[in-house]
Amino acid sequence: MRRIGWREKSTSRASSPTWCDANFLKGGVVEKSGFTLNRLRLIDKPAAQVILSRLRDSKTPRSEFRRLLYKAGIISAYEISNEVPLTETSVETPLGVRAKGFEYGCDVTVIAVLRAALPMAWGMLEVFEDAKVGFVSAKRAEVDDAESREFSLEVELSYMSVPERSGVIIVVDPMLATGSTLSAVLRKVTERVEAVKIIVSALIATEVGVKRILSEHGGITMYAFAVDPQLNSRAFIVPGLGDAGDRAFG
Repeated sequence: MRRIGWREKSTSRASSPTWCDANFLKGGVVEKSGFTLNRLRLIDKPAAQVILSRLRDSKTPRSEFRRLLYKAGIISAYEISNEVPLTETSVETPLGVRAKGFEYGCDVTVIAVLRAALPMAWGMLEVFEDAKVGFVSAKRAEVDDAESREFSLEVELSYMSVPERSGVIIVVDPMLATGSTLSAVLRKVTERVEAVKIIVSALIATEVGVKRILSEHGGITMYAFAVDPQLNSRAFIVPGLGDAGDRAFG
C-alpha cells in the first residue's frame, strides 16, 4: 500500500492547522486495491483478520472484546491515515542534524456512534492524537420483519455533540447492517459540520448497508474489515458478531 502524496510547506516546525481546503486535501487521497464496491476499502491485513476472528468468537469475554475493538480502531486509523494529507517540516536529531519530517496537514475529528463505537474511536486516538472527538446517540427500531420493510428502519437520534467544522471527519460505527442508523447520523453530521472529507469506519458491513450509504451520501469513503453476506429478520448481520454494544458493555 503506497503512501499518500504531500504538499511541501515550510521546513520549520509548526503546529497542525485547524482547517484545510478541498484542493489541499485532494493531494492526500489514495485509491487502494481490494475493495468490492466503489468507495469501500477492505482492511484485509492478517492482523486485522485475526482481531476480527476473535471478535466474532462467542467465547470472547467482555474485557477482551473491548480490547479487540480498541485494537481494531488503531488498525483502522492507520489505514485511514492515507486519506489525510501531510505537510513537510523538519526536526533536529540528537546528532544535531536536521532531518525532513511530516505533520498532518488537516485537523481530524473522530465521531463515535454510541455506544458500540467507543472502544474503536478511542483506539483511533492512538494514531490521531490531536483529533477532536464527537458523539452521536442513535437507536434504530427493533423489528422482527426487517426484510418486508426492505431493511429500511426508523432511527431515533437523541444526542449529538460535534464540532462546527473539521478538515477530515471519521464516523465510527462498528456494525453497518441496514445502513439506516448510519445514514441518519451522516445526514445530521453533514447538516451540523462544515467538513472537507467524511470517512466511515466500520468493522463489519453488509452489501445492503454499503449500497445504501454510498447511494445516499455522495463523496463518502468507507473502510471495513469484512462484508458479511446476510441480514436476518431482525436486521442483524449474519454471521456477524452479535450485538457489539451489548458484548462490549453488557
